[in-house]
Amino acid sequence: MAAAEAESIQEDVDGIDRRALTQYLTVLEDVSRVAGADGQYLVVSESGSEYLVDTRLKACECPDHRYRERECKHLKRVAYATGARPVPSVVDRDDIAGELGEHCSGEPRWSR
Repeated sequence: MAAAEAESIQEDVDGIDRRALTQYLTVLEDVSRVAGADGQYLVVSESGSEYLVDTRLKACECPDHRYRERECKHLKRVAYATGARPVPSVVDRDDIAGELGEHCSGEPRWSR
């Protein structure tokens, strides 16, 4: 891998991606408000805050997504937890939250 490519990947996992991978966030499917709703997930934080994520619309009801109009850590966490986005190889597996993908039918994928 070229140095510039490695640096670009590292930049991709800084900030929001890093929080999406390392913070305690539980991704739930087919429960409560998202029961029977394809492409919709509930993401629950350690504090108990709950956010609806719709992967088809690439939308989350959290303030970060709604007011800053960017892909938030909840959207990214769902993508990593379900395997829709591979976990970058530059991220140390020991730093990744243990519950990643625990309550999803998909499986996290690891980059090489």
